[in-house]
Amino acid sequence: MSAVRIARAASPGEVRAVAFDAGGRPISTFIERWGGHGQPPSAGETVTGRLRQVSPSDGGAFFELESGTEVFVRGEVSGGLTQGAQANLVIVAEQRGGKLARARITAGPALEMSAFERWQSSLPGEGGSPVEEGRDATDDVGRVFDDVLSPMAGLSGGGKIQITPTPALVAVDIDSAGRLSKGSAGARALAINREAVAEAARQIAVRRLGGLIAIDCVAPINREAGEKLRAGFVASFSRCSDRAVDALRPSRFGLLEAKIEWRRTPLSELMLDESGEPSAETRLLALFREVEREAGADRTAFFSVILSKALMDVYKARKRMCDALLSDAFSGRVSVSQEISTTNKVARI
Repeated sequence: MSAVRIARAASPGEVRAVAFDAGGRPISTFIERWGGHGQPPSAGETVTGRLRQVSPSDGGAFFELESGTEVFVRGEVSGGLTQGAQANLVIVAEQRGGKLARARITAGPALEMSAFERWQSSLPGEGGSPVEEGRDATDDVGRVFDDVLSPMAGLSGGGKIQITPTPALVAVDIDSAGRLSKGSAGARALAINREAVAEAARQIAVRRLGGLIAIDCVAPINREAGEKLRAGFVASFSRCSDRAVDALRPSRFGLLEAKIEWRRTPLSELMLDESGEPSAETRLLALFREVEREAGADRTAFFSVILSKALMDVYKARKRMCDALLSDAFSGRVSVSQEISTTNKVARI
């Protein structure tokens, strides 16, 4: 499975994109906020860091970047580096869940690629997928990002899966409710399990999840069926991503365990708060997309963005950048009200 189409949506403060396969299903997502300014280093980025501490007990060394961000390099530090020495590092896994970003030392120069180009180069297939922009592409991107923030995903043959990331693993539950199928119990179980593990693999890729995966399969499962499920999960994920993946046949308790290499910060961690609701930053950027639609529909009108305290705090933290982005995008027709409201909205002036 190769990425045959990329939909890209750029709005003030944020660029989002989705890669789709030949069947129109999303297989990978991209997001960059604030042009990368003030953001943690991203996968594939070459950065400069100074060796802060070698920690044999942790199995590696800690480096401090010019931004003050700390990253971890696994394994023995070679090249005679001593504390305070400078080295070029390539980010191999972004920070997530309180864990530091991981990097490797490189002797080569930095690649002159944007974060979006690095993401494109990581997509399965030979590359060169056309990038579409405009209203239809923006709608497609918005739909996919809304879908992947939901814990539920439907199965085409009926039923659904629930995907629950935890600090230790990603749990996937298969629900056969509403599914109509014929045949023996084993045949029915194999049919829904095969579809569910393939969909789980795609959802994990799109949601940018990794680590230990545990899928609670529907019983009964014999040895032959278990091998089909294991191979199906690996094949489905490999068609969506170039990240390393391995899986075991379901255990006698029906759990299919898999291990997937981490690379990017999960979308849910980037976009949701601790309660599972869209974060203040996510809502502010969504409001900027709303004013973009309003201003695009009437190119002579002036608008005011009215914010609650939570969103005002995010805006003030990046006031200069936000004002510049809005000015560049709307030629002075959009401003942010300095009065704090109980609601967030776009008002025509």
